[in-house]
Amino acid sequence: GPEEPVSYSRFGFGPAAKNDELNGYSKVLEYPSVTISIAKKKGANAVWVAEKTEERMKELKEKIIPNNVEYRITRNYGESANEKVNELSKHLGIAVITVVVLLGLLLGWREAWIVAIAVPMTLAVTLFADLAFGYTINRVTLFALILSLGLLVDDPIVDVENIFRHFKLRRFPPKFSALFAVDEIRPPTILATFTVIVSFLPMFFITGMMGPYMAPMAFNVPISMLMSLLAAFTVTPWAAYYLLKHEYDIPAPKFELTQTGIYKRYNALVRPLLESRKKSFIFLSAIFLLFLVSVSMVPLGLVPVKMLPFANKDEILLVVDAPEDFTVEKTDAVLAELAALVRTLPEAINYQTYSGQSSPIDFNGLVRQYFLRKGGNVGDLRINLLNKIERKASSHEIALRLRPEVDRIAEKHGVIVKVVETPPGPPVLAQIVAEVRGSEGASYSDIIDAARKVKSILAETPHSAEVDWTVESEHERIEIEVDREKAALAGVTVQDAVLTMRFALAGEDAGGLRENISLEQIPIRLRLPQEMRSETELLDLRVRGNTGALVPLSEISCVKRVPVEHAIYHKDQKRVVYVTAEASGISPVNILFNADAKIKKILTEGYEVFWRGEGEWKITTDAFRDLGLAFGTACVMIYILLVAQTASLAVPVVIMLAIPLTMIGVFPGFWILNLIFASPVGSIPNPIFFTATGMIGLIALAGIVVRNSIILIDFIEVLQREGKPLHDAIIEAGATRLRPIFLTAAAALMGA
Repeated sequence: GPEEPVSYSRFGFGPAAKNDELNGYSKVLEYPSVTISIAKKKGANAVWVAEKTEERMKELKEKIIPNNVEYRITRNYGESANEKVNELSKHLGIAVITVVVLLGLLLGWREAWIVAIAVPMTLAVTLFADLAFGYTINRVTLFALILSLGLLVDDPIVDVENIFRHFKLRRFPPKFSALFAVDEIRPPTILATFTVIVSFLPMFFITGMMGPYMAPMAFNVPISMLMSLLAAFTVTPWAAYYLLKHEYDIPAPKFELTQTGIYKRYNALVRPLLESRKKSFIFLSAIFLLFLVSVSMVPLGLVPVKMLPFANKDEILLVVDAPEDFTVEKTDAVLAELAALVRTLPEAINYQTYSGQSSPIDFNGLVRQYFLRKGGNVGDLRINLLNKIERKASSHEIALRLRPEVDRIAEKHGVIVKVVETPPGPPVLAQIVAEVRGSEGASYSDIIDAARKVKSILAETPHSAEVDWTVESEHERIEIEVDREKAALAGVTVQDAVLTMRFALAGEDAGGLRENISLEQIPIRLRLPQEMRSETELLDLRVRGNTGALVPLSEISCVKRVPVEHAIYHKDQKRVVYVTAEASGISPVNILFNADAKIKKILTEGYEVFWRGEGEWKITTDAFRDLGLAFGTACVMIYILLVAQTASLAVPVVIMLAIPLTMIGVFPGFWILNLIFASPVGSIPNPIFFTATGMIGLIALAGIVVRNSIILIDFIEVLQREGKPLHDAIIEAGATRLRPIFLTAAAALMGA
């Protein structure tokens, strides 16, 4: 007969499956399936491998696969990679068009096209540099290009705006005006460009798994900025001269800055602050107060913090971990109930269940070691969702919606079911991982007792989900021990008794059978049927003795029930128990701090809990530490550049005051986003987190605001050298540079 099943694999359709996908199959039935997993070699193109595999499967369907057997591609990371690249490329194109339209509306269409010339030239050189230095086109490099897009137009914008201003002043002939305008802003433009470059260079030194995610930004942005600077000093003046010199042919009254609306409004706003100590004190005090309020939003919990934002993927994984004494049939029953839940999920196209085995490996499963799970007590359920453009809810919202029902099913069967989302960046063992350790004299059972308390506290902490640990459930094994003395008296050797039990339990090959003209043999294996392998049936087995008599095993052996020993985990040569949990709807940091305060009160001396091990807390603290060091290093490098250029220790401080003031926009901005857009999924919160990508934006923002400060203060110094009083120079410089500063900021905003 057939071999006893040790695992089951099934395929089913969800409500979102279309008729051409069903092809006559039912949405309410499950079908036995076999999964074939294919991985690309290192350096191969994932998109090409996926396309060739699909072509090959179509050929096999026509030639080899029977008509009553269908195949479905349930996971295609080549296609998803291609979609992501195409999506980011589309966003890159949209960003370019948006920047051009913005400049066209605010500066003029000719001016906008002059600036736009720098974009393809800069991006082309940057992509060539990526190719030369071994960077591939992927989500990270494209993100870096989009980030740099808002920055690379800054130099041409400042150039074109200043040329246009000098053309309106008509102090010199067109060609000389263009050259003079470029020369006037050359020193601050060079300095400003290098401040942006040095703000990104420290990202090369980000450590850990986040390093490869940051390196393309540290490479692409400086290359883009250098090419942008080159374009601003060569292509932009040339194009501006030929496209804007017609301004000289248009009759116009003499341009007076003081008569413009910008100057009048700016003067009315700023001059009272400059000339009244009381008003300036009130204004600066208000700014300082806003700064304190802004930076306090994170520690107060008004702005939640997380490592990376949730990705909107087209798949969700349910991981089932049952007690060790679960049979594959019991695990399959749990998965069947979970599958019934999936069949009610409107966004589900199809799903696959794996009982007694793990699903094919992915990056997340590699780090979390899901692929190592074996035995009848484990299982996976993979859900394939509609493409994100075809559904309203994100995959994270769907996961939050699933969690209460999944928890109910898990509690009903006494198992742990984890709702696993595909991360956008480096995966971790779990969001929250507590490493429980004891002193050198503590036994492993004592450490387990301490870990049990930690597990209990984590389970009781609000918004903590999927609490698990690395300790197997308590279960026993049956040991049948042959009594040597009784066996000898009965004329039975111990070896014969053991071989008899081995034949009954594990079986033994007894040859093969060749059927008809088949080239392959069908193996013949002798083994007791499963229903006859109980303790009672085994003891009824008879062993032939030396006298020829058949002796029951029950007469020469005894049965013992022995607890199965726990596996002992070590880290850094110390015994450890891992307790894991996931955060549901709030930052993992909040759960960690709440649980840690309670754990410290109940753990006895000699036991300790480490949080910075294998969880998200470690990678979060490491990434934010490295990003903070990168930010601090960038500030020091910017200061050194400014001191070298200005020959002053005080002026760079004034210029860099803009950096901390960016916090007034960043953290209140996230707080407002949560007020407006964050809505709970059922009873589970779904906030918008400040993440490492936000920190990258903060670093980019530092370069932008310093650039604006440099351009402004440099012009103030130019006007002072022309003999204008300080207050007049400040107001004139602010009114003159307001438009290019606004345009560069708007370009960075729209380009992102």
